[in-house]
Amino acid sequence: MIRIMTVDVENDLRSDTCKSMEVIPGLLDFFTERKINATFFVVTSLLEKYESDIKEIARKQEIASHSHTHAWLNKDNAEFEISQSKKVLEEYGLRCEGFRAPKFITTKNQTELLEKYGYTYDCSRASLLPGKLKFLPGKVASFQIPVMNSGLSYLKLLHPGSKFFPRSEMFYLHPWEFLEKKDLPKSDSPIKFLLKRNAGKKARKMFEEHIDREEDTWVGCREWLHLKKI
Repeated sequence: MIRIMTVDVENDLRSDTCKSMEVIPGLLDFFTERKINATFFVVTSLLEKYESDIKEIARKQEIASHSHTHAWLNKDNAEFEISQSKKVLEEYGLRCEGFRAPKFITTKNQTELLEKYGYTYDCSRASLLPGKLKFLPGKVASFQIPVMNSGLSYLKLLHPGSKFFPRSEMFYLHPWEFLEKKDLPKSDSPIKFLLKRNAGKKARKMFEEHIDREEDTWVGCREWLHLKKI
């Protein structure tokens, strides 16, 4: 089975810190060892502080946009987040074809904006229940992701029952999920508390077990589209 690996590079648990950038070199090494190609959706405001780290990702894997500031999209900020993130990546010499909206929150005119600013695919559509990846071709191709059985966050939260979820063609994770709980930012939010469940080494073990369940071929989004001749 050909599956798509994606990584969302953002501040840790919507804080103003990004200690998880320290996790990425080891993750890149793991991908190299396992011959996993991936797409890293990057919040582009991070380039100001982490230019060398993000360029190292781009040297080995595909880079795409996860917006400029990681603000949830709405009718007032969508055009800025979509256009500015692509502009910043190109200013740093990084090719960008894809977009993923923070929290999978989309706007009505998102496809039109992505086409306007030269994106070729969108990974922002989501369905909550476990199921299969859906793909809609077009000038801006769109992936609809069944987030519950596609994300490491849900594998961690719902473990061990999540081991029996059907395998989706796309997987996504956040580097902060590999930080130990003590290294994650403090918060009184119940949602953030749940996201800390099975963090660190436990998360890494679950992720590797998921990878090892089947001998899949892992590719990035752009490579998948090329293989499908789209």
